[in-house]
This record gives sequence, structure tokens and C-alpha cells, in this order.
Amino acid sequence: MSGAFMLREAVGNKYGAVLAVCEGRLASVDAVYEHDNLITRNAEGWVQGMAGEQFGSGDLLRIQTRLGNPTETHYSMLTPNFGAYWPTSARGDGIASIGIFAQHRSRESFARHFPNNEPTVSIVAGAVCYDWRDPSQSRTDPATWKASWNPVVWLVFVEWHRHGRRWERSIAPVLDLLTVEADYCDAIVTRSGITEARYRCAGNYPVNTEPQAVREALLATFDGWMSLDGRGRLIVKAGRYVEPTFLLTGEHIEGYSWRAFQTDEEACNVLVVSFVDPAKDYTEVEAGTLFDQNDIDDRNGVERSEALQLPWCPSGTQGMELARRKMTRLTAKRRGQVRSSVYGLNGLGERFIRIQNPELNSMADVVVEVTNVELDMANAQVVFDVVLADTQIDAGEAAAPSVPPVDKPPVVPGEQEPARRLINLSVPYPTSATVDTINIVAFSGVLPDGSTLSLPAAALTGLAPLTQYGVFWRVDVGYAALPGNFASNALAMGSWVFIGWQATSDAGGAYPSNPPPPPGWGGDGSYQAEVV
Repeated sequence: MSGAFMLREAVGNKYGAVLAVCEGRLASVDAVYEHDNLITRNAEGWVQGMAGEQFGSGDLLRIQTRLGNPTETHYSMLTPNFGAYWPTSARGDGIASIGIFAQHRSRESFARHFPNNEPTVSIVAGAVCYDWRDPSQSRTDPATWKASWNPVVWLVFVEWHRHGRRWERSIAPVLDLLTVEADYCDAIVTRSGITEARYRCAGNYPVNTEPQAVREALLATFDGWMSLDGRGRLIVKAGRYVEPTFLLTGEHIEGYSWRAFQTDEEACNVLVVSFVDPAKDYTEVEAGTLFDQNDIDDRNGVERSEALQLPWCPSGTQGMELARRKMTRLTAKRRGQVRSSVYGLNGLGERFIRIQNPELNSMADVVVEVTNVELDMANAQVVFDVVLADTQIDAGEAAAPSVPPVDKPPVVPGEQEPARRLINLSVPYPTSATVDTINIVAFSGVLPDGSTLSLPAAALTGLAPLTQYGVFWRVDVGYAALPGNFASNALAMGSWVFIGWQATSDAGGAYPSNPPPPPGWGGDGSYQAEVV
């Protein structure tokens, strides 16, 4: 997750920014990304250089974080260059944040050190919430709150802390019921050989997101069901079948509809499941496709598909289980609506109810799942939208996810692979140039396959002045300085090892000018502050 800018300024070749990540405290920051790069920082926040001279030699990009404690620590790294914009009194109390400081050496090196232009930083972090089940936590003391994966705990917390639902009236009277559901989510299960908590959640949302959208995102992670009972108390049910305790008989049924089939236009019998995979750098990936073959056969082979996106689900096996449970509702043999007298108020807050309607054989004694309930005040009726329940849903097992493997294929040098690039160079900048010569010092680096390549010193002579060259090495050729399209072609060939770009000078020692750095930082060609 990332956030909005609280500071974004440039002074010459220096860039400073502070991002407000979230209101409230984070328990920890577990990983930091710059664009799509998972980065490594030292204790002071300096980012280690990466392949292709990205981020230089660990002295060009500095990233620090703050957890959002009630009294926070000022980003002192910004004071020398941005103290006028971000004074020492600017701490960001109670706001988790990211501080960024960047600098570049020259226009010539800018594109190598910052190939993605302005740094864009995001983090993987765990926010805290109040879990009433933990006796060490106090609802009135946020300092005691802890991180949690539990979707029921987070739903209750968001309803109370963010959406303003009254704890004493709506939540406290049913804490025992909510505890049962939260514990059910935490239970350890094994699915497709993976042992994990039954239901977990991991997500974030902008502060202006509609409350209903937040509820739906959380509910989707545990096949959840949420309602209010007749006393206005919050009722949350995790994804499981529970034998109904509320019975609606013909005595109280004042109207109904009960369909046995859905048209092809309404139906869905194929779900394409996706989730956010921590193993794929928190990108959305497909977990697999779930088919209801019986419904497809009943429709003479017609497949009706839709996407089931689960951005707050961190597990492929959990995602496939959620899809299985949703499919039972999508392809249920019966669905409809029941209108009851005010007696139906006793069924508010019940996910499953039993209906005994003597007027219809197919409804004489059925268990249904309530998908929506409304009060018709004009007719003094309670209106239940229902779908035939699968009472054996918990006995089934979801198909295994088919997520592509995490490991990338090994790099095999060849003409169909891009040129290999060295990282962790023993000499940060092994090339230098004069008017007609590129000099290379002896150095070593690590290839993409993890092996170390040691290269000798050399001088490439007879070059044109004021020309940009790509410097390459190949086992059967040695070093080569290639200009223009020749360098572009070599970059597309895995047999070459790319050393870097180097320009020759003119007779007076001046080098080719490069396009100006992007607007916002980098200066205009005038004095550039020293890289520190």
C-alpha cells in the first residue's frame, strides 16, 4: 500500500517526499517496493543498488517509514534540503507514513539510476485493530491493539471504529456470537495439501470508499453474511451451514415465488477466480477456473462465466473454497421470495431458515439461505429473498488452485534471451572514456543465475568522439563497444553480458548532452548539489 503526498518537492538534483499511508498505527512494515522492485535497505534506509546501475551504489535513494504512533519522529533526512517545506514540527502524529529522499549525479546517469523516473514507493505492512478476544487488548487503549488476519474481527472493528456503529448497543450484546464466528475463521484446516487458517483477509481501501464496498470486500474473504436482528444488534455469520432455528410455516406466509430455473442470460456456471498472491509480489493472479458441469450439461453445453475477484484474499486455496461456496448459490435448483406477516421479524439475523409451505410440494419442507431481507411497512410484511440451501456444503472440497509456479525459469544465454546484466559490481562504475577510448578496470559481478563473473581490464580504442556506446562482453569476443542499433541488437541477445553505457568526449573533454531530467526534480542544467 502507498498513500497521498504530504510533501513532494525538488531542489536541484534533490527530491523529497512524504506519503501518508493510513490513519492509525501499523504493527510492522514487512517489505518495501520501489515501483515493482522489492528493495533492500540498510539501517539508515539507503536502498541497495540493483542491476543496470539502478539506484547507483546505495547512495542515491533513501526510504524510511513511520508506524503512525501517537507521537511520531520527524524525517530528519529531509531537513538539510527541505527544512523550509518540512520543518521539525512536521511529524505526522498518528499517521503511518513513508519518507523518500533521492538524488542523482548527472543528467547523463539519471536514466540509468532512475529508469522508472520519479521514485514510487509502496509497502507491505500490517495494520492494528481491536480484537475483543485477546484479554491483553483494551478497546479504549489503541496502544494495545494488534495486527490480525481475522475477517470477522476486522469487519466488527471497521463497523465500530470507522463506520460509527455503537459498540454498547449493537456489538457488546452479541460478542459471544461474534466470538464463535471469529474462532471458526481462525481454525486451522488443510486444503489441497496446504495448512492454513480457514479464512483470512488482507487489504486496504481509500478513506472515501463507500462503507458498503468495504463490507462487501471483507465479507467476500470468508463467505460472510451480515445483518441486524430485530433489536438492531450486529449479526455476522462465517461461511458454513448451520441448522436453522427459525421456522416459517403456511400460517405466516402471505405470498411467495419459487423458480426452478434461470435463463442463460441470468445464469453463471463458470467462475474465474483471482486473488492477490504474496508470493507474486502482491499482484492479482488467477487461482483457477471453477465449472459446474451439471449446470453446463443441463444447458446443453452452454457456459456462462464471470470473474470472481478476491483482492482481499491472500490464498489461492482459500479463493477456490470461496468460489465453490458461491457456485452453490449461483446454480441452486430453486430461488425466490417469501412474504411473511410481522411474525417474520423473529427471523431477522438468521442466515438459514426453514420454510414449510403446504401450498407447494417443492416448498413443503425446505431449508433456504436468506440473501436479502426488507420490511414492507405499507403491508406490514417481512420480505425474504431466498435461495435453496446446500445443507451438505461443508462436506465438499474445493479444487486445488492452479497458480503458475513462483520460480522463474533459469536464464539460459542464447539469441532468444535478452542480454544478461551484472549486479553487485565490485567496482560501481568500471568504465570511463576519453575522446576515442573507453577504459575498463578489472572488476567482478553476479550474473542472473547467481554465478560470479570476473572480467579483466581493457581499453577499447579507435572510437568516434561524442558518441554513446553500449559496452558488452562475450566469452568468444571479449569486450565490445557498440553504438546505436548495434547496441540495441546486442541487448536482445542473451549471449552478451551488458556492462553499461559510456559516452566518449570531444577534444575539449566535454561529453554529449542528454535530454533534461523529468519535470519536478533534477534542475535545469545549472548548479547541481553534491551527491552525499
